[in-house]
Amino acid sequence: MTTTEYSLTTEQPRRSSLLTTGFALFSMFFGAGNLIFPLIIGKSVGSSTWYALLGLSITAVAVPFLGLAAMMLFQADYKKFFGRLGKYPGILLLLLLQLILGPCGVIPRLITLMYAMSKPYLFGLPLSGFSILAVALIFACTFKRDYLIKLIGAILTPVLLIALAALMYLGLTDPSAFSTAHAPAASSFVQGLVGGYNTMDLIAAFLFATVMLPHFQKSHTANSDKKGMMKEMFWSSLIAAALLMINYIGLAWVSSLHSWTVDASIPPEELLGAIACKLLGPAGGFIAAITVILACLTTAITLASIFADYLQVEICKKKIKPNVALIVTLVACMLFANLGFSGIVALLAPILQVVYPGLIVLTVFNFLHSMYGFNMVKTPVFAAFAIALICWIVPA
Repeated sequence: MTTTEYSLTTEQPRRSSLLTTGFALFSMFFGAGNLIFPLIIGKSVGSSTWYALLGLSITAVAVPFLGLAAMMLFQADYKKFFGRLGKYPGILLLLLLQLILGPCGVIPRLITLMYAMSKPYLFGLPLSGFSILAVALIFACTFKRDYLIKLIGAILTPVLLIALAALMYLGLTDPSAFSTAHAPAASSFVQGLVGGYNTMDLIAAFLFATVMLPHFQKSHTANSDKKGMMKEMFWSSLIAAALLMINYIGLAWVSSLHSWTVDASIPPEELLGAIACKLLGPAGGFIAAITVILACLTTAITLASIFADYLQVEICKKKIKPNVALIVTLVACMLFANLGFSGIVALLAPILQVVYPGLIVLTVFNFLHSMYGFNMVKTPVFAAFAIALICWIVPA
């Protein structure tokens, strides 16, 4: 999931505007988890990749864009969206999601991926040392956040797409490639379904709504044009969803065909770099590494700023200065990053397994509420949380 910002102007022709918005949405969603987990899934299920991709398409494509639409129908108002569960449950759930997207989840995971992609060029620098440098860089870049993100974003997405397209083309057309793994269809589907939780794109969608809503409102200022706004949002989301799904298909299949050729002891976060170097050569692997690192950096800058604002305004009620909130955020990010990618995944996995089903149900019922006035929400959402908790405690 990345949050590269684009200049979305209403003066462009309609078709161009839809494409621009679609690429912006894709760039926002496409981050560390979107790169790594399709590779992990493809390596694990092998020739059963299509079944896993079907599950992944639900939780990592369809559900996040439904969440984006539902939140935008609530005018991107977090308190109103989560407040339908009750004041305190809504506050606690929002706090948990902010922690997951911020210092306890996504940002540390981004740092570990940046480390994995740059590790061959760091002369043995450990993760602990790299994490200090990374948070210092994020802190320095935050003061020029908008400028840097726009500068990098102007070339980042095309270069990233070209690098991934080259990786997929060479990987899928290599005559020596074959899959060495096979998993049952049902378990592959479930693995893809649960693997989609780890992208955390539904959680991110709640955040991205605040970025996208002003753009759509500028394009459709009249209240009577609400249908036009929803139509534009639908087509832009469809473009972004198609790009996400194409990348998931390509990455998962390339991994299923080539992951057996790399060292089996390579940790998951280094799998992309290893496959890129194998297929693209050292130079191509270096370009892919730089592109992924920049994508992770822009995302980390934005998410760190967002959580620091949340910490200063909502938690501390403006009793601390913005810079202090940012420093606290980044120190926490550094500490969690030292758990390593696998450690962060192990920490988040049970939380996501319990929380995600309830978030999906909340998204569906809030969407129905906005569109059709359907008022039920608490019973199905809390039931989903309870069932997911029981399934985690007593696995099948």
